[in-house]
Parts: sequence; structure tokens; C-alpha cells
Amino acid sequence: MAGVRPFFVTGANAKIKLNGKTVAFCSDFTCSVQIMHQTPKVLGMYEGVSVEPLGYNVAGGFSIIRYVHNAEANIGGTPPNGVSPSDAGNGVGNWGSVWGGGVLSNLPSVLGNPLSGGTDGRANEALDPSTYSQGTTFDIEVYQKQPNGDPLGVIKVRSARITRADFSLNKRSPGLDRFEFVALYVDGDAYQANASGTGQQNS
Repeated sequence: MAGVRPFFVTGANAKIKLNGKTVAFCSDFTCSVQIMHQTPKVLGMYEGVSVEPLGYNVAGGFSIIRYVHNAEANIGGTPPNGVSPSDAGNGVGNWGSVWGGGVLSNLPSVLGNPLSGGTDGRANEALDPSTYSQGTTFDIEVYQKQPNGDPLGVIKVRSARITRADFSLNKRSPGLDRFEFVALYVDGDAYQANASGTGQQNS
């Protein structure tokens, strides 16, 4: 029926944000939370006496279509809607403060408070051997574009670091960047994952 919109989200109507900055339409995104458990046993019993959680681990990956850097100035046309900065490309170097127009260049309008989870999002440092030791974590958000223009958050991954990056290019499809990450928390649409206690990181 005309005017009816689906109630589900797909890669066709979802985008990826890194610390509040839209980098690409979401061609592929996966995220998993692993809760490690152990079953203690006591002398004289074959079965376990309880099932105890040992750890909370987050891992996943996503693919983005690589947009051409400086395409508007060289070949004309209009950059993809919502991708910012509009004509600086969306390679990893533009996720941080390396290129002109990176996320730190328009801090008030794009990032808001950079201390609200993933710090300043210099994800590019994760792939540079000279800087990744002091690199910072970043937040990943997958959201659905709404007809009224307001984004609808689907999932948010907090304090992530890149562990692997692949690039593929062939004649039959656009260039794809594929990234794998580990993170501290995953927030769903009905809850926020909070710290389990006061540890050294909070002292």
C-alpha cells in the first residue's frame, strides 16, 4: 500500500555514526556480546552447583562503501546525503583529526560532549603503528533515517577499538572497507549496559 513504511530496519535505510559523525550507509554490521560462564563443582558431586558469569565481551564488525575523496571538486555531482564532511571522503583518516574537515574540526556541532563515552574518536590512530599505542576509543552507532529527518537509534557500541581492517575492490562492485572491533559495552534500544562495579578505571 502506498505510504506504508516497514517497521523493521535493514541496511538500505540504516547508517553508521562514529561519535556522532555519519560516515556511510550501513552495508553490513554485526555485533555480538559473549557472556563467559563457569560451572563450579564440589567434592562428592558430578553435576555443577551453580552457573557463574565470568566476563562480558563485545566484538563485531562492519563494512562501509568507500566514497571518493574530493569528488565534488573534480568530477561534479552531489556527495551522499548526510555524510559529513560532504566532500572529504570517508576513509579511516577522516574519522579523526588528521585530514582537514575531520571530526575534531567542527567539534561543537558534530560531537557535542567528546567525554560522553568514546572520547574524541581518533579511530585512525588504531591503524598507524606510530600512534596506536596512545590511540583513543570511539563510539559506533547504527541508526535508521526517519521520514521526519530525526534519526532513530538502533544500537550503540561504546568505547570500541579497531582490531582488523580489510579493503576490497573489483570491477563488479564499489570499494568496501571492512573493519572488526572490540568494545566495552553494547547498548540496546531498551537498556544501557553499565559498569559492574568500581574498579581501577574509575579510581
